Amino acid sequence: MIVALVLYGAAVLAVGLFSARASSRGRDAFLVGDRSFGAGATWAALSSTTIGGSTTLVLAALVARAGLPALWLDLAGALGLAALGLFLARRVRATGAVTISEVIGRFYGPAVRRIAALLVVLAEIVWFALLAEATTAILVAATPWPPERVLVLTTLAFVAYTLLGGQRAVVRTDILQFALMAAGLLAVATPLAVRSLAATGAPPELLSFPFGPRLGPLDAAALLVLAGLPHAVGSDVWGKLLSARDETAARRAALGAAGSKLLFGLSTVTIALAGLGLGLPGGAGLFPETVVALAGVSLAPFLLVTMVATMQSSSDSVLLSAAAATVHDLLPPRFATPSWARLFVALYGAFGLVVALALRDLIETFRLGYTLFASGLILPTLAAFVPGLRVSRGAAATAMVAGAAAAMGERALGVAGIDPVLVGTGVNAAVLLAGLRRRSGA
Repeated sequence: MIVALVLYGAAVLAVGLFSARASSRGRDAFLVGDRSFGAGATWAALSSTTIGGSTTLVLAALVARAGLPALWLDLAGALGLAALGLFLARRVRATGAVTISEVIGRFYGPAVRRIAALLVVLAEIVWFALLAEATTAILVAATPWPPERVLVLTTLAFVAYTLLGGQRAVVRTDILQFALMAAGLLAVATPLAVRSLAATGAPPELLSFPFGPRLGPLDAAALLVLAGLPHAVGSDVWGKLLSARDETAARRAALGAAGSKLLFGLSTVTIALAGLGLGLPGGAGLFPETVVALAGVSLAPFLLVTMVATMQSSSDSVLLSAAAATVHDLLPPRFATPSWARLFVALYGAFGLVVALALRDLIETFRLGYTLFASGLILPTLAAFVPGLRVSRGAAATAMVAGAAAAMGERALGVAGIDPVLVGTGVNAAVLLAGLRRRSGA
């Protein structure tokens, strides 16, 4: 297994080194790859980015807890990507912006742009921590390596090739990683899981759908907000669309990624049920432990690399998005260079490592990142694209801050007793409605 991981690590670092010179030509070269990616490359990159830990380890852990209704997590993501492809992708790419915060700033002004960028940075650090934790869970389940050392080494690997090659390296490695994910999870692990389920069966109490005793309609609605909206309006997601060659490539990529998201979600549910049928415990280790148990000695190294690639396919994108929001949206223009972006990639990787070491709970880390982003940023962004309506700058800024604060407050105190993302989004919506005007108004 060590040999397989070393070969994979060498391959992705080689991509970073190969891309380093071209990515150093300027801001757009590093952050959006000079907008040179066609529909196929953008689709593979966007699919890789949106699958990651949420579609594998988090979803599998939710299946163990709630059964088939946990699929709402991935259905929400697929619906968000489909909405992005149908209604927003062309318009997002047509802006010619570099970041989601820049797009928001064009509607609401520079002060709101900076608030959006700050929320992006905070959420991306937490998402990077999630992916580092997920990689650790995979390697600990498949190897005898100590978790702290694994966490530090995987963080260094994630940072290294992103820092070297920027968006060019990210997209090129995404294509490699997506190919590995399709071959390993769809073509190998899923058929093995189906065969195992045919022999063992799945726990019958987990097979109700669309709802069950542990995941009802309100929980499904929370997942639609928590995971669905960030797939329609997401910093790393929009980063891929803004790197596409043109509007048509962006739209096709988003629609294709919706299909990929759903397909991998169904694969993960099948693998999780197979693991539970084998009597494996639930939790963060269910997905990797099942894959390793199904693989056998000969296939285990390949599937281990596949699972690590699945995590890396998202981690590089979130680091780059956080760095882009910093140098392009938060700091003066003189900082918008590849050198400064590389510095912040390394810095945010270190911050993410600290968060991962502090939290150590995969599902809670997942909820923290998505709650912060969904409650603060998404509704004002969507409102800006609605024809005939205008939200005042003050209302947009207040909605972002109040929504995120309400969600974090509910998360910490539990006053309302409902999902924090619903509390934060509700506060956000109320503020926006108060500041809503006709586009023709003052």
